[in-house]
Amino acid sequence: MKLTIISGSQRPKSQSLNVAHYLKKVGNANYEHINIMDLCELNLPFWNEGVWNATDEWQPWRQVAEQLVNSDAFIFITPEWHGMATPILKNFLLLTTANELAHKPALLVSVSASVNGVYPISELRMTASKNNHVCLLPDHLIFRNIGSILSDDHNCMDEAMHHRTTYTMELLASYTHALKPIHKAMAEKGQPFVYGM
Repeated sequence: MKLTIISGSQRPKSQSLNVAHYLKKVGNANYEHINIMDLCELNLPFWNEGVWNATDEWQPWRQVAEQLVNSDAFIFITPEWHGMATPILKNFLLLTTANELAHKPALLVSVSASVNGVYPISELRMTASKNNHVCLLPDHLIFRNIGSILSDDHNCMDEAMHHRTTYTMELLASYTHALKPIHKAMAEKGQPFVYGM
């Protein structure tokens, strides 16, 4: 099974990327291949209609989309900025379609420097899956007080959080196994109702 972890911070060497590396370490027990996408380094253009027409500026996105097609599951990580998910992650989700994500599981993760982190999860639950039809897990992870619970070498120093993370990663792997035949069947059928009602 293949897992893609998307770090949605616009800052280089961010705490979100630190969380991504930690989740990769935990996920190695359940996935044969794990890829981390750091949106800060991808430097994708903001969404415009050119993405539909495959104009030259969208060549980098086509490479990203191909990686997503080949992935069985996803983790979307966002820091909480002003109570919101980051623009770079929202842009990424605007670009995704059912071709890449439909009927595959995704875990939502937020990162907070303090005791917050709920608002970006709520925001992503409302809009992240609308047109791409990704299946958001009912569980999520919030890394609070991030500066004191994760070390620079991507280890969790909070035993309770590590236990919760291990359980949630196992849950994601279970959903990945369960949804693979559904994704395959629906991909063969096609997606006639792309935009909902």
